[in-house]
Amino acid sequence: MGASASREKFRESVSALVEVDVSADDAEFWDELWKIPSTPEEVFELIPPGAARKLRDERFENLATLFTQATAQLCQIVETPYNIYFDQALNCVRVLTRILPFLLEKGDLGDADENIEQLCWGTNAAGPGDEKIGLMVGGNGDRSVTSSLPNQGTNLNDEQEPLALLVVHAAMHMLFLPQFTCDFHESKESKASGFFRGNEDNEDRDIRAEAGLHPRTIENGISLVPRPTSIVWAAGAGINSNQLGSESASRKFDKNRIEVLRLMLAACCDPLFSPADEYNPLASRWLSVATAADAPNASCLFHSLLNTVLSFNPGQGIGLSDSHVQVVELSAQVLSALLDCGLPGNPEPVHGTHGEPLVEFEAASKGGFNIFRTLMSRVDSAKDLDFIFKGFSRLLCNVYEAESSYLPGSAPKLECFQELLVLLWKFLEENPLFMNHVLTKCNINELVVPICYLMYKSRRDPAQIGLVHICTFVLLKLSGERSFGVALNKKFTKKLPLDIPLFSGGHNDLLAITLHKLVVNGAYKLVPLYSCFLTIICNISPYWRSMSLVAAVKMVNLFELFSSPKFLYSGENAHRHLALLLEVFNNVLQYQYQGNTHLVYAIIRRKDAFGRISSLTLKRAQEQCHKVFGDKNSVHYDADRARLANGDPKGVPVGEALLGGNAMDAGGKFHPTEAWLSEFKDNLPLETVTRLLQHLVPVVDEIVATKSGIVDESEILEVLHEITMVGLLPVPHAIVIRKYQPNQYTALWFTAFLWGVIFLRNQNLPMFDGQCIELFQVSVQGDDY
Repeated sequence: MGASASREKFRESVSALVEVDVSADDAEFWDELWKIPSTPEEVFELIPPGAARKLRDERFENLATLFTQATAQLCQIVETPYNIYFDQALNCVRVLTRILPFLLEKGDLGDADENIEQLCWGTNAAGPGDEKIGLMVGGNGDRSVTSSLPNQGTNLNDEQEPLALLVVHAAMHMLFLPQFTCDFHESKESKASGFFRGNEDNEDRDIRAEAGLHPRTIENGISLVPRPTSIVWAAGAGINSNQLGSESASRKFDKNRIEVLRLMLAACCDPLFSPADEYNPLASRWLSVATAADAPNASCLFHSLLNTVLSFNPGQGIGLSDSHVQVVELSAQVLSALLDCGLPGNPEPVHGTHGEPLVEFEAASKGGFNIFRTLMSRVDSAKDLDFIFKGFSRLLCNVYEAESSYLPGSAPKLECFQELLVLLWKFLEENPLFMNHVLTKCNINELVVPICYLMYKSRRDPAQIGLVHICTFVLLKLSGERSFGVALNKKFTKKLPLDIPLFSGGHNDLLAITLHKLVVNGAYKLVPLYSCFLTIICNISPYWRSMSLVAAVKMVNLFELFSSPKFLYSGENAHRHLALLLEVFNNVLQYQYQGNTHLVYAIIRRKDAFGRISSLTLKRAQEQCHKVFGDKNSVHYDADRARLANGDPKGVPVGEALLGGNAMDAGGKFHPTEAWLSEFKDNLPLETVTRLLQHLVPVVDEIVATKSGIVDESEILEVLHEITMVGLLPVPHAIVIRKYQPNQYTALWFTAFLWGVIFLRNQNLPMFDGQCIELFQVSVQGDDY
């Protein structure tokens, strides 16, 4: 049958399913349907969203037969993986990938439907029994082949496992089907004990001890070791290269892996159909099945997905196929989705008597247990942690290195950097050893540079607001650690393909210049993040040894901006931005004065801005407020008044919500009052800067006077460097670090962001239709900014 003929035949079959009732016993129809050669593109084109929903709502019996037969055939190919049936199995995978999202629209998290509930989760013959199974692989109407379905015995009228469970388990089996998605060879390395604790070194013991993790030994539990190791897709964390076949041999299965990974995404898309304010990460049975302790090949899948992503090297562009790049990107999406449900894993090491990592049966049987999150939290060898960090660093640096080549476009660019940031966040949040390792054993600046690049480049694009948010979350998380602030002092020497001003300084300067740019030249939707930007700078400021001239000027510029009437009177809490900036200045002046004459001089040059704030009166404040806003004053610019404060499901967790506080109620008018002015002055730590100006302004004025107003700045900087402020400034205050606090809003935001990325990244083959998505708003045109 030619390509055009098979396409037309498939079109006729789909039309028949949508328009008329087709009996499950019509062997000729169903046998022909599954054997029609088709491509993923043809399946998606010939089953448009309207047809899929009409099939679901008006011809449910046809849909039930289609779903049941496709699932049964996947189970059969898992039991008897003969390669002559692989093409037919792929047809089933494509059809299931297409129809599953429309079933889940009315599944656990969508608008519940009794028929779909019975079809997917029914466990007896009252649901789709053997009359729906129809033909298996091989056709010819032999019903006896149905006895090969797992856990069903020889009588399908006995209680059977739900079809939803069967399709998820079949997909997880098919990701490791010999000669379909992997090679299989039994070797000594597959059974080697090198994975176990017997060969761990002192460094591994030390890093666990530093994190306060002490191993426990139990007799029995669920193993976390990938078995057999030879089926894992790539070497890396937990897997040595000598345990696998050749990488090129593994890549020959990439096209089939793409198909089954898409099916996994389709089976895990429940969150898309839940309203954000009602989303429950424990509610989806589809995701629970995929992440349960008994999910087939779970450990192999975790290591395959993780290593496939993090071992990828875009710099080796020659020989890279589009298929393999697609496998990498889909692997990142599937792994992120599997890590985004259930409960966090327990990082406490638990071993068997022979050193094998285990999970206790009791822990694994609890509701919400997620074996993938457990595997992630239990990565604890220095070698594996180093591999993971280097993978993130290499792939994230690719976003600007691909733009910096002499021949633009000659270096391949990986597009899944948003999924990578989600995975990075998951590791930082749930694996305490990884957080400590990257800050003490690695060059954390290798992550800071690409994050700053992405934020700077995306600041004006409304479609990239989520990207800026997740970059902010990562920086806020890292800035809560002293080691991060110290590491940022390393000199910045790279050249980024950005219009960033030239400066000579460290990575802390790069960070400050980037965040300044986001404030003064970013999209309006970034306003709620201003307090987070300033908190990041405030957290690193006590360790900032030498601020560059460019960064110093921009920090003082921010003070002038936030002290301007337009910002200061935008809301009763808008002055908190000034308090954070003053805390930055105080930290630098009191702990790092000698190396920061650029900041001292910048403050002296803008002394009037500080004077206006310290001498502000109620009358003056009211006059300025009325002049700027008139009678229409509102909290238009107040960063602490996030939309999420009112429970807006489409909002984002920002401001105080990120730092563990409560966001303010938005709306209403603001007028300066005596109480406001009193709180304003009490909360602004102006004493340090005031004393600095009292002592140094006369010194600078005298230098200028002696030179008749013509003086080189370097002379002033040299004098300022030689002056000691010991005994003149207030006693250094305790360093205050504001750490990111997990909460339900940020967890919800990450879920919405992740699935938004997955939705947009799968539009070439449109796996998901935006019409019924509830988790976030789908619009054709971006909102104004």
